[in-house]
Amino acid sequence: MLRTLLGIALASALAGSVAQAATPNFTEVSDYGLIVFEIEPGGDVAAANGGFALRLGSFSPEDQVIKIGSFTPPPTIGVASQGSPPPYYMAKAKPGIYAIQGLSIRNWGVCFNGDSRSFEVKPGRVTFVGRLAPRESLNALGQAVRSGQLASSARQGDVLYVFDTPRLALTPAEGIESWQANLKAWLDTGGGRISAPVVAAELTATHFNTGRDAFGLKRICGGYYAKRGSKSPEEGR
Repeated sequence: MLRTLLGIALASALAGSVAQAATPNFTEVSDYGLIVFEIEPGGDVAAANGGFALRLGSFSPEDQVIKIGSFTPPPTIGVASQGSPPPYYMAKAKPGIYAIQGLSIRNWGVCFNGDSRSFEVKPGRVTFVGRLAPRESLNALGQAVRSGQLASSARQGDVLYVFDTPRLALTPAEGIESWQANLKAWLDTGGGRISAPVVAAELTATHFNTGRDAFGLKRICGGYYAKRGSKSPEEGR
């Protein structure tokens, strides 16, 4: 397996705790939003490495790009694979439009540039995105390392991605029975700290352009982009 290749290093604290994700109380007048996912188990690759990270990015529908340059880090949800994982995972987010960027385990990841979903986060709202099934994408990541498609080692700070082919397995709220009642019951375990309205994300099927690192040498899931009209076709999806 990939135990020695893909040791997990989550970029943020686990977001499964209601109290951690919303401190102080989160109400309809709060100036930020909360994003919530229901996440299924990640399978053998996730279990062998302690979990994985779900990455979201601030998204520009007009330019089809993940926006960079903000001093506020994009939402990242750490998903544990040991013990008793919570049914839902949550992250704070500034108001705006976001896209599901990818999944990662330390220096390796899958990029959903060819098949993603975008949605809007509004202040004072708990936005339920849906149920994510990460197993197939993480299996593809493991196979890419085993087959040599991705290198088995990477420099610190680099992330090696599988691009273009990963497909997002996401069930929207309307396809989940009693999603609102179940989510509200979970939120209530926080002792009333979250009293803001719960809404289903309005999902839009999309893709986003990939960029390059700061030196223009390596394709990354986001990054720095060529000026409009100068991007080569292979950089699009």
